[in-house]
Amino acid sequence: MKFLIVHNRYSRCGGEEGVVAFQRHLLESRGHSVVMYERSYDEIRNWRFGRFASLFSALYNRRSVREIRELVRKERPDTAIIHNLYPVISPAVLPVLKKNGVRVLMTLHNYRLVCPTGIFYTNGGICERCGQSAGREWNCFARRCEGSLAGSFGYALRGWWSRTERYFPHNVDRFLALSDFQRDVLSRYTGIPADRFAVIPNCIDPASMPLPATGTSGELPLRSGRYIAYAGRLNREKGTDLLFEAARLLPALEFRVAGQPADGYRLPEIPANVRMLGQLNKEELADLYAGALAVAVTSRWYEGFPLAVVEAMYYGAPVVVPDLAGLPQIVDYGRCGAVYTSGSASALAACLSRLADEPRLADELGRCGRERARRQYSADIYYRLLIENAR
Repeated sequence: MKFLIVHNRYSRCGGEEGVVAFQRHLLESRGHSVVMYERSYDEIRNWRFGRFASLFSALYNRRSVREIRELVRKERPDTAIIHNLYPVISPAVLPVLKKNGVRVLMTLHNYRLVCPTGIFYTNGGICERCGQSAGREWNCFARRCEGSLAGSFGYALRGWWSRTERYFPHNVDRFLALSDFQRDVLSRYTGIPADRFAVIPNCIDPASMPLPATGTSGELPLRSGRYIAYAGRLNREKGTDLLFEAARLLPALEFRVAGQPADGYRLPEIPANVRMLGQLNKEELADLYAGALAVAVTSRWYEGFPLAVVEAMYYGAPVVVPDLAGLPQIVDYGRCGAVYTSGSASALAACLSRLADEPRLADELGRCGRERARRQYSADIYYRLLIENAR
């Protein structure tokens, strides 16, 4: 088959760029042809009116429409896989694809079908107002969800435009959700039938996973570490303060934290038993996970499908997640990890303390998680599901 992958790169390379690169490599390695159409947020810096002009390009970008039309005419792709369309490409390319007989799949990295900012989180808490209320996207403007009035207006406008012009419901054949939770909440609020969604979780490719310095590719040793690991961005919605509070409740355990603070985020006071590691490469992360007693996830928002969770499972670390969104599903509702009450530092600390007191339980959960990562979240499974929906 011939695939067209469409993606608007962000100003900072992140998880979506990683998924795009993996998807391309996976399809090409299985004998398919892949054509890329990418534009970048950084283009805005060279535009005459910069961010103001991006307000209109997010609604309709004439150049993107023209280039997609020409690309389809020249390459004749069977299926297009859409990732991010904002703010340069615009959803106006979707009708062009459908009109030319291209099957359209949309990978849902977030909740932007309903929430203009895509994260269902604003002003320090979870927010579903743009799904529940008659005002819909205008809640984003009223509550300044993007931070500024101008930015929030732009996000609200493009969300409203895409919905009322019916770009997404009528020009996408299948929406690729990351979890059952994401499928259900987006189907409920958009009115798009659940059978037009397919659940395709993110995955790992064992061939690209580095070996930990103290491990092998075989079975991992009994969990003997005395530290709790965390890897990810550091900010309010990721629960950095919650992690630090749990660390204060467990002074006998060391916490090792990998990642950088988000722009504008001021770290809370760091407890004495927390060791800040900064940004780590893949080899360093492998060592961090392989040597940890457990890995903590402290998110307050509806995470999509964080690869860090599956990567930690692959290295045999039991992962402790909040009972929020699709996170419990990843660890099989506690059978391959542990689940605690979201937002509760004491509940998180209790889970971690139990794993520290019962190393055989930690070992059992870690081994179960490793097997689940290999079996359920493998590149082979991902490929099969993707092709099933591409035909």
